[in-house]
Amino acid sequence: MRVPRLPLLLKIAAAAAAGALAIIAVMRLRREDAVATLRREIREALTTLGSDDDDDDAGEGAGEEDGDAKNPPSVLVTGFRAHGKSSLVNTACRALAAEDGPLLMRAEASPPGGGADGPRRRKRVKAKVYGGDGDMSEEAVVELLDAPPLPEAVRLSRADIDSAISGGDPECVVLVLRCDAPAKERNAAVKRLPEISAAVRAKGLNLIIVLTFKKSMRSIRQAEELLREVSFRARTDCVYFIENYTWSNNGPNLRHPPVIKNDFETHFTVLTIIRQCLEFIKLNRSQSKNKKGKQVKPAEPVLNKIPLDEAKVVSKPS
Repeated sequence: MRVPRLPLLLKIAAAAAAGALAIIAVMRLRREDAVATLRREIREALTTLGSDDDDDDAGEGAGEEDGDAKNPPSVLVTGFRAHGKSSLVNTACRALAAEDGPLLMRAEASPPGGGADGPRRRKRVKAKVYGGDGDMSEEAVVELLDAPPLPEAVRLSRADIDSAISGGDPECVVLVLRCDAPAKERNAAVKRLPEISAAVRAKGLNLIIVLTFKKSMRSIRQAEELLREVSFRARTDCVYFIENYTWSNNGPNLRHPPVIKNDFETHFTVLTIIRQCLEFIKLNRSQSKNKKGKQVKPAEPVLNKIPLDEAKVVSKPS
């Protein structure tokens, strides 16, 4: 049997490597296209919501000033201390703006370990949506409300929940829970989900659950069990696993701020969450508009009455 020459083997290896690189490039392009498509859908949803608001203002606010600012869709991000809600806000801003390089902080995260860091106020973060070719229009904005942390699950009361979801006039609520929390703490938080869900629905809002630190899940089975329990107790199918962008992802860097590498799964998941929030907001605004229309009393029909002095008596022929 004739042994293949070395140049032939090198050519085969080079062709195989080129094919593998081509497959990787195609997969990368498809992922980038999927993320760009989601971002474009978010911009279109914001444009639709803005046009609906303009129609309402034209019908109701004839006497309002033209300088009034439009209210962007508002999403409340709440959760327990050190569960990743502020990191979720930072992750969403990064994905919506299509940023690269170091992580830019819009919301202040809790210190490692979740220790008490003093009282915090609700913060409004206006996340701009990248539209391609450097387009960062002021109209394509999602308002993210970074709420103060909830009290510990064992001390959480209905009044605390109502206070958390009432401030800032949110139109959708995102509750953040961490997967790698101690079992006792996590179970206590999951058991309070029915009460939190009931309070959110009593306000006429929709609830979305985000489970952070998904890499801490040891197996698919463990993740599925947690997903089923959370969905059952919160009475919602809108439950997502995500790994937020944080400074600790790549470890410390003493020479310069660490560069965060964008992850397709994180980008795609957080953009899907924002897209779902906008869909809920669109439905809620449409329903509230219909209710207002039904409450308006219809105008009484005007009858064309003939004045008595102009009425003519027509005698019947004999």
